[in-house]
Amino acid sequence: MRRRLMTTAAVLAIGLVATPFAVQAQQIKGRPSVTSGDTLSIGRDTVRLSGIDAPEVDQYCENEFGRPYQCGIQAMDALRELVGRNDVVCVKEGADEDGRMVGTCYSGDMNLNTRMVRTGWAVALPEERPDYAPLEKMAKSEKVGIWGLKFEHPAEWRKQNQ
Repeated sequence: MRRRLMTTAAVLAIGLVATPFAVQAQQIKGRPSVTSGDTLSIGRDTVRLSGIDAPEVDQYCENEFGRPYQCGIQAMDALRELVGRNDVVCVKEGADEDGRMVGTCYSGDMNLNTRMVRTGWAVALPEERPDYAPLEKMAKSEKVGIWGLKFEHPAEWRKQNQ
């Protein structure tokens, strides 16, 4: 009995010491280049912000007067403004079908993924991040970002235009 307790204690102690190393996520840090409303480049790495989908750079929406509006450029500019001249930290969550890293990126303590949804310049992807849906609902009810425009969902737009 005593031997079993000692063995259990040893296993738990090893687990506590080894756990921080085993679960440490891959991170990329640096000054990014914003390539779209949901994509950053840091050095040679491209990171797609997980849980969100922003209008494509060449995607147009329609403003309240029925005129074309460069919502893809505006989404990219919104992300660029959130990043500013700061370095970012991106935590890898996986990879997409194009081999790009998919993750959550932070500028200081600001989660860029959630801010893009909350400011209305990206839609939430509930299949990836169900916790972003309430942020989208708030942006939609306040008609901020693309929610103040007539727009086609970015995934639908890509199917028809690329």
